[in-house]
Amino acid sequence: MLEIACVVEGGVKFPANDDRAAINNKLVTQGSYSETAETTCLVVICDGVGGEAFGNEAADIVTDIFSRLSGTQLTIDIIEEYIIKANEAVINAQKTDSSHSKMSTTIAGLYINGSDFIAFNVGDSRIYRYRSYITQISKDHSIRQEQIDLGLEPKPWQENIITHYIGGTHAVPEIVDGTGRIFDNDIFILCTDGVWGVLDDDDFEKILSQKNKIDESCQALIDLALQKKSNDNLSIIIVRRT
Repeated sequence: MLEIACVVEGGVKFPANDDRAAINNKLVTQGSYSETAETTCLVVICDGVGGEAFGNEAADIVTDIFSRLSGTQLTIDIIEEYIIKANEAVINAQKTDSSHSKMSTTIAGLYINGSDFIAFNVGDSRIYRYRSYITQISKDHSIRQEQIDLGLEPKPWQENIITHYIGGTHAVPEIVDGTGRIFDNDIFILCTDGVWGVLDDDDFEKILSQKNKIDESCQALIDLALQKKSNDNLSIIIVRRT
């Protein structure tokens, strides 16, 4: 059995919410949602790129496209195909008028089928797995990550600059093939930078170790991020296999 919960929260400093989520075929634009599935699910989280107009529309386009895959047996090739489709759809929407010309979004997604998973991302929305400790599965597409890969200390201005996104020329996903790598009680977390940007591993582990219902864990992590002065939209999805 798969337990799935989500919270999409606008935050306290932004008039608009550019975060979106899709839980199978359910689109979540604000608030909380939860459901269960037998053995298979597809969850996606998007964060309209900050500083660019109509990021919310880009996130709407991408979550809608991936929600249509609900119930489909997915492969890495199919996911890559739909990343291309989503990128083309956002680029086409950019042509609406000049104010839409830079609309774009991140994506992080997780497909589970039995004991197998496929994780994918473009941008810096993240995917973690929790098994008594937390591990980041995704890899950020950001200048910060590039500096870390080079063994350099990122500078403050590099923290939030992403290098790949949906709606650009480099929308190539990072993909993790998790064939045979899911065990009972595994917990997966997808979140936007409004969450992971202010929470550290200890914060995640403290809340997830309490073994609450996952909708309560979602809300607790959002509340903690707000307490720690997150200045962005905040979204999180938790999937637990029981």
